[in-house]
Amino acid sequence: MRYITRHRRFVFLGLLMLIFSCAKMTEEKRAKYAIEYYQEGMTAYANRDYSKAIEKLKEALKYLENLTPEQIKDAKYAIAESYYMKKDYINAIVYLEDFLFYYPDIPETQKAYFMLVDSYMKVAPDPYRDQTYTLKAIDKAKDFLSKFPQSPYADRVRNIIEDAQKKLATHEYLIGRFYEDFGYYYSASLRYRDLLINYPDQISDAEVSFRYIKSLLLVRLQAKRQEEKYRNWIEEAKKHLKEAKTEDDKRAIQKRIAFLEGEIERWRRIADESYQEGLKNMEKYKSVYGENSYYRELKKYVKR
Repeated sequence: MRYITRHRRFVFLGLLMLIFSCAKMTEEKRAKYAIEYYQEGMTAYANRDYSKAIEKLKEALKYLENLTPEQIKDAKYAIAESYYMKKDYINAIVYLEDFLFYYPDIPETQKAYFMLVDSYMKVAPDPYRDQTYTLKAIDKAKDFLSKFPQSPYADRVRNIIEDAQKKLATHEYLIGRFYEDFGYYYSASLRYRDLLINYPDQISDAEVSFRYIKSLLLVRLQAKRQEEKYRNWIEEAKKHLKEAKTEDDKRAIQKRIAFLEGEIERWRRIADESYQEGLKNMEKYKSVYGENSYYRELKKYVKR
């Protein structure tokens, strides 16, 4: 019995030694893999084999406890720049944002920030679509210039801002044209007004001013359509009012009628104010551009 107990003890100790031995080997392997992948990745990065650099350095970062802080920083930067160089700008944004979060003030920061600004601009769609990324690029660019006004990348960042502003101006112009072409003249006038105020250097002032004034003069047509629509709804509501069985139903219908009548008055006021504003701006337009083809066309809209 004593022999069996002693034997079990030896087996148990042997298993413990084996477990610790395996654990030691695992740590040694992790350290080995970390260095091997890091070296392979950085060599690939230096040789501009960016796909391999990304693959190997991501593997190395799985064992980052075995890398020095400097190696971790270099690996993260190399991955971010490799995505940028591969023109995979979505992933570049992800890894550049991460890099800048952890390393906001080191020699690589300025270049990383420039690549981030450029990546946001590169993923921004054409002016026909949503411009969230364009706005993000502008915000990042302005932040860059406030932090690094003397940076060697500053001029390139300013050029990105200029390109982004042109794209936003085109986007606003296209929305204005959409409203104008489909007869939503009041909304069109607001878009064109904002263009003239916010993007004076990115547009043709003569054309956009013409479209702004045209839209103001034609708000009357939109208001007339709106009034016809509201009149039809009022007539329908009056029929329901006659059929209403309770006082609550009658009050609800009467409130709806009052609201619709208020909307008719509101659109009449908008149409009148817009028309008067259009006439005033016509005089300004004539004083600046003379009686050009745009002005002659505007005279036709005055009579409509």
